[in-house]
Amino acid sequence: MAFYDEARITVISGKGGDGCSSFRREKYIPRGGPDGGDGGKGGDVYIKLDKNLNSLISLKGKRQFSAVNGKSGSGKNKKGESGLNQNIFVPDGTLIFSSQTKELIGEISSEKHEILVAKGGKGGLGNARFKSSTNQSPKNITKGEESEEREIYLELRLIADVGLLGLPNAGKSSLINSITNSKSKIGAYEFTTLDPSLGILENEHKKISIADLPGIIEGASDGLGLGVKFLKHAFRTKLLLHLVDSSHGLESAQRSYSIIENELKKFHLDFSNQSRWLVVSKIDLVKDEDLSVILNFFQKKYPGMPIFPISSKTKIGFDALSEKLLKI
Repeated sequence: MAFYDEARITVISGKGGDGCSSFRREKYIPRGGPDGGDGGKGGDVYIKLDKNLNSLISLKGKRQFSAVNGKSGSGKNKKGESGLNQNIFVPDGTLIFSSQTKELIGEISSEKHEILVAKGGKGGLGNARFKSSTNQSPKNITKGEESEEREIYLELRLIADVGLLGLPNAGKSSLINSITNSKSKIGAYEFTTLDPSLGILENEHKKISIADLPGIIEGASDGLGLGVKFLKHAFRTKLLLHLVDSSHGLESAQRSYSIIENELKKFHLDFSNQSRWLVVSKIDLVKDEDLSVILNFFQKKYPGMPIFPISSKTKIGFDALSEKLLKI
């Protein structure tokens, strides 16, 4: 499935309803006392958590979200109806920024289910509010407060249970297409996966999401290539699968692994607490003895790290990898 990890939208709260200028009309009393009601409050705009969402795709193509204006007050001291709130639903891990100031407004999470992003205007006061000992028949009212309009930027960081690491053409798209229901675009250009996509691996007992993220190059932590846009997603996954292409031998596999790990170390977020598994891909293109050299090297250099040799073409190793992933 396509993955949308950012959105820029305008939110507009409801205007407060105006107060009413009205006087009681009773038989034999041509002009009774003031009975104008207050205006209703304008609706608020909230960003709210929806645990069933895993991307911001529901906001695609939508630029503006407006709450309802409050109704004006009326006679007989009737207060105007308050405007309905506008609720915008997003996944867990959505960061909310002010587009103007770049300030972080807040983060939607399991601990914070909703955030007010535009407050509705207060209702105006009816003329009944202004009656006094010196003014028994006031005509004055107040208007409702104006609506609040602001542009906000939404960024999703917590995107999946598992994130796929690896240089371009390491085999990430082939892997995710083979073990999930994703259809990640594959092509022969530097950044094979141009946008993040999500796949779902499931059995009768469990479902996990796997993010096929854009490939990165050396210097990504400094903003080269897709840089920080990729790395920010890798940070929040529970598990990182690091793919290295075995088809060009040990030296190439070793260098590919080092490039990615060095970029993670240079990034300003701490990846040290995340589990890391190594997936050695394209083993159908390498001789058995050369594959053994690669596997032995990584087993000795990184003892304790799970290693899974696989082939997307022959599907060797896929069952073992899928079984382990469903147990995380």
